[in-house]
Amino acid sequence: MKKAIDIVLKVVLSIILVMPILGLLGVFPPPTQDLYNTPQAFEFIETITAGRYITIIMVLVHIVALACLWTRRTALAALLILPITVNVVGFHAFLDGGLLTAGAVLGNVMLLINAYFLWQHRREYASLLAPTSSSSSRPDVALPAAPKE
Repeated sequence: MKKAIDIVLKVVLSIILVMPILGLLGVFPPPTQDLYNTPQAFEFIETITAGRYITIIMVLVHIVALACLWTRRTALAALLILPITVNVVGFHAFLDGGLLTAGAVLGNVMLLINAYFLWQHRREYASLLAPTSSSSSRPDVALPAAPKE
């Protein structure tokens, strides 16, 4: 049952991740004011899409996340899309009228799926969250000698 749930959630998340890429390729019409609940939300979207930097980074991260998602690296995919998910939810929460608006649905779904995968793979993140000592106190790591003057 868990495997079936994982596959369904991967398919849904993949569709959500592909949609912005298809929008940039012109498959979907460009965003218009009527898609947003506030003028500030539309202005924000216009501003970040006008500069190609964010767009290129977003496409690269989405493609890498999709590759990770379907090559048994779901834990890495969940970490890669976490900042995107937080920004999508934050955008709708603070600029677009709240998390219960029609535009926020995909962001909310993305957040829930991402939280599910993060929780499922929480043991794999243990080494990332474990306290570490400085490398100078580790006996197996030799520090280079200081240059002589």
